[in-house]
Amino acid sequence: MTKETLKFGRYEAIGELGRGSMGVVYKARDPVIGRMVAIKSIPETFGLRDNKREEFIRRLRQEAMTAGRLQHPSIVTIHDVGETEIGPFIAMEYLDGVTLRDVISAGKQLSMPQLLDIVTQVADGLDYAHSKAIIHRDVKPANLMIVADNRVKIMDLGIARIPMSELTKEGKLVGSPSYMSPEQLTGKKIDGRSDLFSLGVCVYQLMTFKKPFPGESISEICYKIVNDDFVAPSEHWSDAPPEFDDFMRVALSKRPEDRFQTGKELVDALMVVAERSGIDLSPSEDLETATSSIKVSAMSGRKDDKGTVSNPAMTHSSTIDTIFKDLTYTARTVDLSKQSAAGSSGPSPWMIIVGAALLGAAVVALLLWLF
Repeated sequence: MTKETLKFGRYEAIGELGRGSMGVVYKARDPVIGRMVAIKSIPETFGLRDNKREEFIRRLRQEAMTAGRLQHPSIVTIHDVGETEIGPFIAMEYLDGVTLRDVISAGKQLSMPQLLDIVTQVADGLDYAHSKAIIHRDVKPANLMIVADNRVKIMDLGIARIPMSELTKEGKLVGSPSYMSPEQLTGKKIDGRSDLFSLGVCVYQLMTFKKPFPGESISEICYKIVNDDFVAPSEHWSDAPPEFDDFMRVALSKRPEDRFQTGKELVDALMVVAERSGIDLSPSEDLETATSSIKVSAMSGRKDDKGTVSNPAMTHSSTIDTIFKDLTYTARTVDLSKQSAAGSSGPSPWMIIVGAALLGAAVVALLLWLF
């Protein structure tokens, strides 16, 4: 008996890509044109009262239509929005890549050129969205993906603008408070500078492997973001450029007017930090050298007893395409290893096929030798 295919309108789910506070993301196929898409299902809306649920779906459609009109190389394209028995869903451009959360989890130490490449693309995409009066509200490493050809994509842009307070259950905050701006956490009116604060948190974490405002609970995290200073990144990152601490103080200022006012302004400031530190921002490694890190486990990044990143084996490159190749290669190798381990109790179908092929080849070779 075959398992019934999960469908969202005309889209047929192939597999699950991930889960988050706002629902589940599936890889799906559009049978009409044969295109792969990512489907974000939001079943949590069933926890709302009927009138609230209708309002949520109305806003979802409105925001999806607005975000769907955005045309930018750093912003994921939204194709469709609809509703099923499971709940409302959004059909988006399907991406094959690694998120910045994957980069952080793998202990992948970025070079300054790589950081600048990533931040430049994200900031440009955010500036474009802000110029269209769209605020992301959930900029975080998991929503920023590196794909092939040195491209960075901002995911969920526009959809996260829907007020999350309506989906709060039993006092649990839905969303990512570690990356939210002080004004967002306190319920004040926000603009694009809130997204830039969130981007600043991502930069801090990418280079130090630490969150600037850590805490054991949501309330502790929120309190620190609103009231406390962060530990200077140079205390976690021994190779930090001298002016990087000052850059982060502006990026993570409590008051929006004290921060960088646009993404371009943030990128220009980061560029100055790199240039004054004597960092060569031009491509300097050939492809063979840059991709040699593919052979190194993505989990080889380690920290010393002070939490300082130390990973001399990982090859740095001036292109982020190396990160994509490195981590996708490692992830797929690990996935294959898991499949092999899962099937260790008995031969898998693939093992049987390969074994049969080898046996057949041996028989043919023996016959040729005899005759």
